[in-house]
Amino acid sequence: METKGGLSEELKQKIAETKVAIIGNQAVELIESAIKRMGFRNTVILSENSDLPECNVAICTVTTKEEYRNMLTHFKTSGVSVIGAFNFGIGACVSVFDPESSLPHFIEDKYGENVVESMLKYTDGYSKFWMISENGWVEYAAKWMEAEELCFSIGENTMTAMAAHLLIAVVAGNNVKTYPKFYLSTIANDVN
Repeated sequence: METKGGLSEELKQKIAETKVAIIGNQAVELIESAIKRMGFRNTVILSENSDLPECNVAICTVTTKEEYRNMLTHFKTSGVSVIGAFNFGIGACVSVFDPESSLPHFIEDKYGENVVESMLKYTDGYSKFWMISENGWVEYAAKWMEAEELCFSIGENTMTAMAAHLLIAVVAGNNVKTYPKFYLSTIANDVN
């Protein structure tokens, strides 16, 4: 659906017709701005407490497990794909949850209440299980996530770019990794 000069007319039309809900409290305005520049016009920004709309794709950045669980359950029963975006300070992680996916492991109680920290622990465990080397960035990420001025300068922008790119891929019908797999990009090392 891509042409030599960019997106095909067919894909541009699909993008213009796709309704996207952006849910959460981190970088939602950045994500909306990025996807509007890419041609998405039918976007809805919601707080965690809003009624969840009918849409084709949702992007989620909520921080508590209860909100995340409620959002995923709602869109799963509605047959909607969800792009979960996580700001790790020195990078970001994005995962696609299709309607057939089970609820993710990282929202279990054993990981604590903060869904971003839980996803960080999940990616660390996943990397260790698959013996991915150079995984020391996780310790740095935890420290950067505590420093608000750092977290919002790098992590938000990485998360926004990744979410926007995956949104195009999902709408285009491209084959993308779905949970339990994820996309990860850090400034320390790119371990995608």
